[in-house]
This record gives sequence, C-alpha cells and structure tokens, in this order.
Amino acid sequence: MTPSLDDTAPDPRRLLSASLTRDLTPAEQAELDAWEAASPEAREEVARTREVWLAMGLAAEDPTVRALRKSVRREARLDPPAARAPGRRSLVISLAAAAAVVAVGVTLTTLPQVETYAATAHAPARLTLADGSQVVLSPGGRLTTRFTRGARDVTLEAGDGFFDVAHDASRPFEVAASGRTLTVLGTRFNVAGGGRLTVSLVQGSLRVSQPGAANVLLKPGQRYVGAAGVGGAAETADVGNDGAWTDGRVVLADTSLAEAAERLSRAAGRRVDLTDPSLADLRLSGSLSVARMSDVGAALEALLPVRAWVSSTGDLVVSPRERSSRHG
Repeated sequence: MTPSLDDTAPDPRRLLSASLTRDLTPAEQAELDAWEAASPEAREEVARTREVWLAMGLAAEDPTVRALRKSVRREARLDPPAARAPGRRSLVISLAAAAAVVAVGVTLTTLPQVETYAATAHAPARLTLADGSQVVLSPGGRLTTRFTRGARDVTLEAGDGFFDVAHDASRPFEVAASGRTLTVLGTRFNVAGGGRLTVSLVQGSLRVSQPGAANVLLKPGQRYVGAAGVGGAAETADVGNDGAWTDGRVVLADTSLAEAAERLSRAAGRRVDLTDPSLADLRLSGSLSVARMSDVGAALEALLPVRAWVSSTGDLVVSPRERSSRHG
C-alpha cells in the first residue's frame, strides 16, 4: 500500500503514515507497536507500507526519475529554462509512473512471503513449508511463517509443533513461541505449550532466548522447560518420546495426571477434564493412543483409581472411582 494521510483512516494507520516522515512520541509508538503485534495482517501491512516507502526513496535516485524531476523543476521555473520541456501534467504523471515501476521492482524482490496454517480442531496437520521444512501441527494448532531472502521467521500461535527444519546456513530459522525465540539452522525438535513451554531437541542445535533471561543452548537429547514469563533451563531427558503425539500416541513417564490430561487434550484435540482436584497429583506411566477417547479412558481406569467416560461433546471426563459408579 502507499501511505495515506487521510484523517478518516483508523488511528494506527495514521500513525504508520506519520512514522515514515517523523519520529513518533513514545505513546504513539506504543500504540502502533500494539496494533502491529495484534495480528499477522497488521504486521504484513506495516511491512508492506515501509518497504514501498523505501522503494519510493530508492526510485527517486534512479537516473530516469532524476531526469524527470529536473524537467518538473524547470517547468515550475525553479531551474533555468530548457528547450521545449513537456507539459507539467504529463511530467508529473510520467514521474509517478516511473517511480511506481522502480518501486514495484524493488518491492517484488524484498517483500516477505507470509503464510498462515491451521489444523482442524480434532486432527493434526502435516505441513511442508515454503523452504521445504516439515511441520506437524497439533489439533487446533496455528502457525504463521514469514520468509525473506535472509530470514525464516515462524510464529507458533496455538498448539504444539514438531519441526524438521531444512538446512539453510544463509537463512536462520526462528520460531516464536510463548514469549521465547528458538533459533536453529538444521534441526528436528518438538515444541509443546500449555502451562509451561517445553522444547525437546532430537537432532541439530538450538538456542532458546527470552527477554530478561540468559540464552539456553540445547544439545540433542536435551529438553528446555520454562513456565510462562519465567526463564527456563535445560535438562537431559529421553526426548525421543516427546514427539510421539505426531503418530497418535502420548508417552508418559511418572507424570502427574494433571500434566497428562493437558498433554492428552492437546494431542487429541479433545478436553480431558478432572472433576476433583485430588486427582491432579496421581502419577502414571505408559503409552496411550489418542485415536479414540474411549480408549484413553479405559487406559486411565486400568492405571489409576478413576472412572472415565466420554461426554456428549466428545470430551473425556475423569472422576475418582468411588464417586462415579453411576457412570459405569
């Protein structure tokens, strides 16, 4: 888009236009930043506006455009007259057209390639990104990619993701998730959200960074765990099973039922509801298929003193065994 100074435009767009020609006040900048961060569409509009503006500035230095500008100045009697200059209107039109041609040429080579992907509510999505990287997105998951010549930026906006990144040393691959930035070159890793961010590195190298916290460098076989808004740490673990959800299974190793319910919910795209807080601290181990919630319930009943049933909405309800016999 080209900048507009129309006073009827929404405030963020007026601020975007103003930012091209002057420094915004801190309050104005904060308002513009908040609007830009609110949606991929807003970020794309900001990027396009600034890139076209830059391209227009570059166009102004093009020899053809400079010659046209000089003719316009002569027509306006700002420079000594020259023999037979074309009419002012045609010069202005030609100048605008030439600038547009050069601007479009520059913009086409610099605009980012932006794509948004979403998995259906109850099934994972297997994606191939524009750079050849493979991603499995959990049910209900959503991510946006922004690829340029020099960078590959991905935002995991919802759900979990297993990434198999195509190697490209000239373009680092970065994933934004839960307030962290995960930077890789060629890597296979799992990202799990929920109450805490868990990043499991299967292959390659990966750096986890967060404002106000020290960077954490992961090696294969290590897992990063960090609560929301709090710096995390690396731990050595059997990370191979962390991505089992991509094959329809959740592998648990001495895991609390509260955490198991959260992981099962994300993998299945169905809620696992605990009706009694006392169930949260029960612990279990095993490999559970999430293909059918009735099978998940049967497995929980076999492993723990609980009763489980599938609700009319397809979700799984779990209660203490002695309090739920009426559902048996």
